[in-house]
Amino acid sequence: MMAEVEFTIDSATGELTMHVKGIAGPGCTDIAKMASDLLGTPAKEWQTPEYYLRPQVRSHVRGKRTR
Repeated sequence: MMAEVEFTIDSATGELTMHVKGIAGPGCTDIAKMASDLLGTPAKEWQTPEYYLRPQVRSHVRGKRTR
């Protein structure tokens, strides 16, 4: 899944809600910080269960086999 940032603005209060989706682990805080730098500090912040997942990292190590 590609990362998405969803913004909702309450037209009555002007309150902005932001939801970062598709990024497991604390990497979403980097995205949220960039958005906050552009739009201002949020009134509240919380982490979804997705925040506590470990990002999947795939690596392949090639080496010479020894017998």
